[in-house]
Amino acid sequence: MMRRCVVAIAASAVLTAGSLSIAARQTPPQTRDSRQPVAPALAGTGALGGAVTNDDGSKPVRNAYVVLIGTGKGVVKVTSTDGDGKFMFTALPADRYTVGVSKPPYLGTVAGAQRPARPGTPIALADAQKISNVAIRMPMGAAITGVVTDEKGQPGTAVQVTLQQWRMQGGQRTLVPAGSAATDDRGRYRFFGLQPGEYLVAGMRNASPAIPRTLSAQEVDAALRGGPTPAAPPVVVPTARYAPVFYPGTTRATDAMPISVGIGEERPNVDFKLELVQTSRVEGTVATSDGQPITTGTVLLTTSGSSSVPSAQIGRILPDGRFAFTNIAPGTFALLALTAGPTASQYAQTAIEVAGGDVFGVQLTMRPLLSFQGSLAFRGAAAAPALAGRRIPVKNLAPSSSSTTATVQLTTATGAFTVGSVLPGPYLIGGPLGFGPNTDTMTWALESVMVDGRDVTDLPINITADTVPQSVVVTYSDRFQELSGRITRSTGAPVSEHTIIVFPEEKAYWMSGSRRILTTRPGTDGKFTLSGAGPTTLPPGKYLLAAVTDIDRDEQFDPAFLAALVPAAVPITLQPGDKKVQDLIIK
Repeated sequence: MMRRCVVAIAASAVLTAGSLSIAARQTPPQTRDSRQPVAPALAGTGALGGAVTNDDGSKPVRNAYVVLIGTGKGVVKVTSTDGDGKFMFTALPADRYTVGVSKPPYLGTVAGAQRPARPGTPIALADAQKISNVAIRMPMGAAITGVVTDEKGQPGTAVQVTLQQWRMQGGQRTLVPAGSAATDDRGRYRFFGLQPGEYLVAGMRNASPAIPRTLSAQEVDAALRGGPTPAAPPVVVPTARYAPVFYPGTTRATDAMPISVGIGEERPNVDFKLELVQTSRVEGTVATSDGQPITTGTVLLTTSGSSSVPSAQIGRILPDGRFAFTNIAPGTFALLALTAGPTASQYAQTAIEVAGGDVFGVQLTMRPLLSFQGSLAFRGAAAAPALAGRRIPVKNLAPSSSSTTATVQLTTATGAFTVGSVLPGPYLIGGPLGFGPNTDTMTWALESVMVDGRDVTDLPINITADTVPQSVVVTYSDRFQELSGRITRSTGAPVSEHTIIVFPEEKAYWMSGSRRILTTRPGTDGKFTLSGAGPTTLPPGKYLLAAVTDIDRDEQFDPAFLAALVPAAVPITLQPGDKKVQDLIIK
């Protein structure tokens, strides 16, 4: 992948990537009342319209779905293109508007975006202004097609074919689903409307192959005489099954061949053959810490690691404490046992390797699920909202975390809460606290998370039986930080084709989904806003501000990408309540 960057730096230093330079000009901080109410959606006298065409502009895209969103006043409108691909929104108040279009098999596109699935350019509309020349081009999505055959070379009918992509999750490279389809009677599959990128193609048939049984001599004689058929021998459970296979023919994702597609590109002949593998039986027991069998509950068997197609099976714990799984293909698996009931209170977990032979004697010893208590605090000029029934976000960051999640409930109206059903692992405590459709939702933002006297705001903590938090205080504040500016050329002309990114100086916060890493596109007037009132405000701290000419999806969370921006980025410090304006000039 070729990356084109423009990095914002202080003082008029020269940028190295993209052959551009940016000078930083800082405007003195501005102030604003953080408790100013959100204005309701308004009608106006402005109008905004344009035309939607295919990628080369030669044909209109008819009946496309068009959405307009006002970033300031909350206006949301929907329409569709006419026979000429044109659309128009009227009665609009002055604001900055984002316009997006969708219609399969085209790729969804936002006005001003340099590529599909990228942020667009907000359109600045003044009072009574009429804009009718918004041009949006919709590229065709890519397609991947192929044929799946079974071990005998026959068409693989009703085979589940999946598309997957590598993504960074929880600090680890993990496969994430990107699409699913079933083969037809000819073994053919087709994915269409795909975004450009690299995909792994995998096929999986859950059913075991039909294995013909050889008839006994008695059965043959009875059939020839036309007499009654003797009783058939007991059914033997098949000892082979179809393993998940990645193109071009491997059971390991790390050995798969990625399929790269561009805009509108079709990749045919992505063919592969299903593979039969020896399957195994996994048996074990679940017991208490003093050796007594657990009589009720479930055991979850899931694939482990990033080299397999994610899958899971659930088994029941029998009255004598035993459990069993059959027809298990080779691989690395995680076993998790939970006691029965709406709220599990005990667990046991272990990892096993299945390599073609049966696995017997797995012992799972139950232990209590972890829990901890904490309190919720509000600090600010506004009166604290009602607390009863609120839930504090607690996120399990383990890449292969099970379907069970920690349960969080405020136990009293004073804000005391309990976090229960916690499995050992990394967790992130705190986040936006929903209050329903009222002004509190846009007033209070997470200020701090203190665990045993240590500030872990926006940082993961590892919880084990030996490190259960003893004191947790989650504080919300109605004070927010604001960061905005304008990006222009040295002539003063606004620049709208770049992406602005702000990220923390401290690398510990360079995590996927971090609220301290924000991107935005400037409007047609060159103005941008990266932080403002509400629960998504940037926390106080030291940041770096940069502008890039292009950015891939979620690339702002890639530590290597951020590290490349550091040398020439503009340093920004946000103190509590700061309202800063940082202008950027491209030379």
